[in-house]
Amino acid sequence: MSTQNRKVGFYNFIFKKHGSSEEYFDRAFFKDFLEYVLQLPSDQQIIDIPRFNKAITVDKYAITDFHADHVVRIVFKSCKYNHSPDYMSSRDGTERNSDKRPHEGEKEKTHLCIRISTFESSLLLEERRNGVSINEITSYLNTKLKEYLKVKGLKRNFKIIYGAEPSRDFLSLLEMAKNIKVAELHTSKIFLGSEAMGVIQEEDNSMREDVVITVKAEPKESLLKRTFSQLYRSLTSTESSISRIRLYGYDENDNQLRIDSEPLKKVDYVTADLDEKGIVKTDSIFEKMYEVLEITGETP
Repeated sequence: MSTQNRKVGFYNFIFKKHGSSEEYFDRAFFKDFLEYVLQLPSDQQIIDIPRFNKAITVDKYAITDFHADHVVRIVFKSCKYNHSPDYMSSRDGTERNSDKRPHEGEKEKTHLCIRISTFESSLLLEERRNGVSINEITSYLNTKLKEYLKVKGLKRNFKIIYGAEPSRDFLSLLEMAKNIKVAELHTSKIFLGSEAMGVIQEEDNSMREDVVITVKAEPKESLLKRTFSQLYRSLTSTESSISRIRLYGYDENDNQLRIDSEPLKKVDYVTADLDEKGIVKTDSIFEKMYEVLEITGETP
């Protein structure tokens, strides 16, 4: 049987009040909200992201209990549409027209496992380039949260944000730096085209989504550590417009130093079984996710 290593990222969900820095977690509310979303009719579950030509919805789900915690398994499915080039044969290079319609795209599955405890929700997300990202899942949930609060007659005074669990301490590595000469800040063209920046036209399709802003210190000067300390503290939040930080400089022994926030996010790899089409078997990957989240014993 074919197997493949799949990258999984460690995150958590919490609530943040609008216009405030207050963050909290409500276990009962979160579980009830997820049940509402997951039980919606299929035509009400799907959301469209026109600027990315992408649609997201729920494929399968299950909510079970493990001791005092709730375990939520969700398989999201997504597709990129408005892209239907001709097919080409890998045998002889011949081509034929694609029969894919403009609103259709190849189905991509993304597996998410959430362990809801009393004070937090820990989640493990299968991270794939063509899958559904943590940003997109958070946006999806917040879209449905507005609907849920309206149905329940509750105030819309908070939203869901995510945090990423770091594997190493970026701040301690930053402290080791003697001089920081260059900083690369990764953001998106959407942010550059927002009201906050207004630098470019957001619909410029020739530009890559990921935009790198380079900051350099004056000669014989060092960029301030506290600037990047503050940026990093907001980096793992949904609120951050910066997705990655790279710093170049020298340590106390004048050795060249590079600090990159991307590898510092905690990730793991699980080995999952594949079906005859090369697609991950859902039961296989969730079984491995349970092990990582320490959901031991009989599978829920």
